[in-house]
Amino acid sequence: MRVPASSANLGPGFDSFAIALPLLAEFDLRPARAWSVNLDGDDNARENGIENGMPTGEDNLFVVSARAAAEAAAETLGAYHVTQRSAIPVARGLGSSAAAIVGGVVAANAIMGDPLDRRTLLRVASEVEGHADNVAAALYGAFTVALPSDDGPVATRIAFPRAWRICLFIPREPLATEKARAVLPANVSRADAVFNIAHAAALLAAVLRSDGALLSIAMADRLHQPARAQLVTGLNDIIAAARAAGAFGAALSGAGPAVVAFAPARLAARVVAAMEESALAVGTSGRGRVVRVRAAGAQVRRT
Repeated sequence: MRVPASSANLGPGFDSFAIALPLLAEFDLRPARAWSVNLDGDDNARENGIENGMPTGEDNLFVVSARAAAEAAAETLGAYHVTQRSAIPVARGLGSSAAAIVGGVVAANAIMGDPLDRRTLLRVASEVEGHADNVAAALYGAFTVALPSDDGPVATRIAFPRAWRICLFIPREPLATEKARAVLPANVSRADAVFNIAHAAALLAAVLRSDGALLSIAMADRLHQPARAQLVTGLNDIIAAARAAGAFGAALSGAGPAVVAFAPARLAARVVAAMEESALAVGTSGRGRVVRVRAAGAQVRRT
């Protein structure tokens, strides 16, 4: 099966907004006596930040999630050997853990004969992940908005403007999500809450209307990005460089340290180059990529 990477928050949509990206994690399963997970291709794994210390047994996120899905369905799930191939950089704010979690719940559901609907799969995946933004995009594809409810998270899927491109800057150095969450303030002011509500609503309107001018105003945040800027070398400079090169807007991708920018197709390469140059100027480095939003979410291939 195949599960996309994702970029969450997108500025003001903290723990709610995310887009699916065409960097894929693939998982192949075959029956076994006990659960095990291995990485296919050590060179690829090292390049994408996957360390040899990744859990390979029942504590692997894919396995934890698969078993959680079986529990939700009140079914017994046998053991499987899982081979993982991933193009998603780990600990960069691009949803590598969400991809493993969604892979686990969707694969288990397929093995059991699809007893769980997508809403239930989203709930189970969100419980394992701790929030719904990345897992919603990995499950549904496109641009998703996830919101909490008494019965678990609800997600809606929105088509992304075809003329826009996603410009990624992926630093060489990772940043643990736990560290990025630890710096967040416990409370925010009413003014900052109102600021983010207004900007999140404007971001949705900009996407729905393909309005780049509105998006250039909307991708501002006061809830998480200012606190996390201290952990990401040159973050504000890289964002400013992207905007100066023609991006509608730019923001920290998820918990970081990657940066995501939205730009018209004709300027996307220039935006990526500007982010790379800005990073070098402030003493850090990484690589840029131009991609489209991936319309498809997790996909099962039965053999």
